[in-house]
Amino acid sequence: MCPGACPDYSVFVYGDGRIVYEGRRYVAVKGRREGRILGTRVKQLLDQFYKANYFSLKDRYDAIATDGAITKTSIFADGKTKEVVNCYPSQAPEELYQLEKMIDEISQSGRWVRDQAGQPVLRA
Repeated sequence: MCPGACPDYSVFVYGDGRIVYEGRRYVAVKGRREGRILGTRVKQLLDQFYKANYFSLKDRYDAIATDGAITKTSIFADGKTKEVVNCYPSQAPEELYQLEKMIDEISQSGRWVRDQAGQPVLRA
């Protein structure tokens, strides 16, 4: 839960290993940053999308309470595109939550989202 102070950012992971981060509000680093990951990490992430049966998930999972974060994940692979919106806390499958966590872990987005002490940023 993050009433009014949810980190607002996007992370894009490309097949060539490029990571593009765009921070907007309640993050340690605002603006665009880029990084790289190994191809094996890209494959791990892609495998997680398939493990989650991502293309079979609902397009949206609504919150069972208010004031939670909203995540949007999407993929373009094998000529198909899919986006899923997850409004926390929801009754989305555990595999979707694991996928969301893995995206942040593999992209190492925490280096831009959290402050030097590893804490959430509570100012816009």
